[in-house]
Amino acid sequence: MHEFHLMTQVVKAVEDGLRGEAQARPVLVRLKIQAASHLLTQDPSVLQTAFDLAAKGTRAEGAKLNITPISGEAWCPRCKTEVAARGADGVCASCGGPVVTGQAAPEVMVHEVVVEE
Repeated sequence: MHEFHLMTQVVKAVEDGLRGEAQARPVLVRLKIQAASHLLTQDPSVLQTAFDLAAKGTRAEGAKLNITPISGEAWCPRCKTEVAARGADGVCASCGGPVVTGQAAPEVMVHEVVVEE
C-alpha cells in the first residue's frame, strides 16, 4: 500500500512537470531511491505495477520505471560517526552495528522523465 501511495506522488510530479507540454507523453520515468528505503527490498515489478495502477488514466500511463539507488546519510551509535546508508538492512559497514538513517532527502525523487512527442 505504501508503494502505491508513493507512486501516486511520482505520477503527480510527472504530470506537474509536463504542464505546458500538451503533446508530450512520458515513456520512461527515472527515479532515485534512497538506499535505506524499504522500496529497494521489493522486486522492481512490484514498483512498476504500483506505478501502472497510479498512472492509469493519466498521461504517464504506459511509462516504464528506471530505478537508481542512491546512498544517504546515517549515524552509527557504536562508531559515533556519520556513515553512508547503503542498504535497507541498516547495518554499519565498519562495525556491523545498527545505524539510524537520516531524512535529509526524500525517499523517492523523480530524476528524469523521457518523453515522446
